[in-house]
Amino acid sequence: MLVFISCSIHAMAQTDYYYYKGKKIPLTRNENIVIVSVSKDCDEIIERIRTNVQVLSTIKDKTLDIIIMSRSDFEQLTSKDFWEEDAKSVILTSSYFTEENKEVFETPYLDVALKKEEDVDLLNSYVEKYKLRIAEHVSLMPEWYILAITPESKISSLKCANELYESGDFEAAIADLASADLTAIRSVTNTNTCTSSEIYDLYGRKLKSKPAKGIYIQQGQKKLAGAR
Repeated sequence: MLVFISCSIHAMAQTDYYYYKGKKIPLTRNENIVIVSVSKDCDEIIERIRTNVQVLSTIKDKTLDIIIMSRSDFEQLTSKDFWEEDAKSVILTSSYFTEENKEVFETPYLDVALKKEEDVDLLNSYVEKYKLRIAEHVSLMPEWYILAITPESKISSLKCANELYESGDFEAAIADLASADLTAIRSVTNTNTCTSSEIYDLYGRKLKSKPAKGIYIQQGQKKLAGAR
């Protein structure tokens, strides 16, 4: 079972947002939680982080070590002599509460759908502008790409997704928000496996039926609807 620090009103004062079916939906940032992501290739950095903080939980990922920690532990971490150099390889993201008071954890990833397959050059221009990397191309649905922010991005994945969507150049741009009940793309460890056949969107909202097109979540797994 996951146990996280309860938040005061002041600790949750900052409001962010995401887009759901074209509408701006508020998120309340949990200032008591920090999420630190490091490439699995950086073994020494990961070991130093894990040695110096209490890991509240981790998020499963193939290429990154994604560690959830308290704000107080993170501040102690940044006071260490090694941090100035290690920070160059670290990606920082946040925890949020939805309108339903559900906690979600921002990973470095975002899903982007092109308006047409030929818009790859347009996508690459944004990848270069925001210093992103293309983490995965969903071959069964060629319009969809999974992007990731990097230590050089200087922007959160949530803000990046919002800016890409607001540009009007893409069909969709959705930040990857993992949740403890496995209703998001990436899963938080130390939780029970989701075996329900219920269908959710990327933000853990239960759907009445499988969408005609796009990414949805079922049994804790990302699936594609409308794949050609």
